[in-house]
Amino acid sequence: MAEKAISFYKGQIAVRGQDQTKCVHHKGESLDWFCETCYDVICAKCVSTSHKGHDNILLSEATPDNKRKIKSFIYETEQKELVEIQLKISSTQHSLDEHLNHFKSVAEEVKMQGEKLKEDIDVLIAETLAQVKHLEVENTKLLTSYKNELEKKLADLKEQLKHCKETLQTGTDIQVFDLSKGLQTNIILPEKPKLGSGDFTPNNRRNTILKEAFGKLSLRPSEQSQSSTGPDQSDETPVDDNPLPSGHQQSVKRSTDTDKDPEKALLPQIKIISEWSPDMITKICPKHGGGVWTSDGYKGIHLNSQGEIQQEIKSPVYISYITLSPTTHNLWACSTSDKSVLELTSGKLTRRFKTKDKPRCLCITRDEHILVGTKHKITEYTPEGNPGIGTKTYLLKKPMVCSPQSISQCPINDNVAVVDSDLTDDGGQDNPAVIVLDRKLKEIYRYKESQHYSGSTSLLFPYDVTYDSLGFLVIADFANRGIHLLSGDGQYLRQLYTDIDLPFVVCVDTEGVLWAVFGLSNTNQKVKRLQYTSV
Repeated sequence: MAEKAISFYKGQIAVRGQDQTKCVHHKGESLDWFCETCYDVICAKCVSTSHKGHDNILLSEATPDNKRKIKSFIYETEQKELVEIQLKISSTQHSLDEHLNHFKSVAEEVKMQGEKLKEDIDVLIAETLAQVKHLEVENTKLLTSYKNELEKKLADLKEQLKHCKETLQTGTDIQVFDLSKGLQTNIILPEKPKLGSGDFTPNNRRNTILKEAFGKLSLRPSEQSQSSTGPDQSDETPVDDNPLPSGHQQSVKRSTDTDKDPEKALLPQIKIISEWSPDMITKICPKHGGGVWTSDGYKGIHLNSQGEIQQEIKSPVYISYITLSPTTHNLWACSTSDKSVLELTSGKLTRRFKTKDKPRCLCITRDEHILVGTKHKITEYTPEGNPGIGTKTYLLKKPMVCSPQSISQCPINDNVAVVDSDLTDDGGQDNPAVIVLDRKLKEIYRYKESQHYSGSTSLLFPYDVTYDSLGFLVIADFANRGIHLLSGDGQYLRQLYTDIDLPFVVCVDTEGVLWAVFGLSNTNQKVKRLQYTSV
């Protein structure tokens, strides 16, 4: 009875508004009584009027029993219902965590498999393009040699004709006789070379092959999902059936041995062509026509493939960095000593212009502009030295590039790769990275320690970077004492080479050979020429 009274009393209070202790029928009268017949709280006047003859008691007489019921409700709720609900919440949270972790693991497996396939395709493309490039180079050499022989034959005949005409006009009888006797009327031309050929046949079954290589996703929908989708819903969801664009597959037989490392299976093992101990080298870049340009800080030195000095160019100032123009094939240099940018013309380095800040590195673009790296910035200059676009500074005055040390432009898409040492002396955090920019010097991506995995360690301390002719990135890494190969979009492919000495500078020559200088002093430096593509 008291429990019902409490419930009813709560309901009455809820509808009474602000004056919860006054009777709604007799204004000003307090609710001091309780009608057990009507289960309502009433006033003294209600006892003798509307509730006359009912079982009425003072409200205070029901309070002890009401309090006991309330305490019993509190105890039961705290000891049972709350505990049971909390346990169910904890159990559900555990199930939710397991659910999220499971699908996160499945998603990571899918992504990892996709990334491996993309890497394999990138490697396959690179290897195939290298084979095409090799055949192209061989045919070019044959045709160039044939052309040179024809030009020499043409020059010899012109000279012979000139001599014949002069002899007819001014020659003596004996000179005319000797000339006519020695004439060779049967002219033999060099034989035209037989060129190699190559064709590419796209695989029209690429979608089926890719789906088999990628794997199959098996889904088991919940009962709610099954009821909403109907009984015909398949338990297995295949990967997307949309085929890749044509031309992304080729009719080349490859190994399907899944036990082998795909990088090792697809990328050829690196080959050391030659090595030697040089005089001090501080920077290196390719030279058009073969060999490389090197610098010891005071002169530019042309080395052939055997490491022999072919030419030396003295510099009027200390050389901080050298690079080659892809259009004029001239050597360019910069100097931190007088903030100058120089070009090799007519056999000597000539100052073209000066920069506001000390130039630490530079790169000549395919449209013959000069990208100069200085503290906190990469700036584009015209050949006359007029500054143009540059890298931006983020919020809180954080520069996009803090300490540029090396710079190279991709010959395929004109992207620009920069090694940023992020020196504390420049306000950095000693967190070096390779930053890839587009042609407008806007950041595309960063490759640093958090993205790096060389197979043995995730540490990365890039010191030099260069693009090869296919648009792959070659990075000299102090942390691993090795050289890494990255795809153009920053995907790690593999470690090309390691040495006991630190890789100092690298470049890829016009023949596709990787030149690497190991060691930081002239007493322990080594130059190694490495063949890392299949040719």
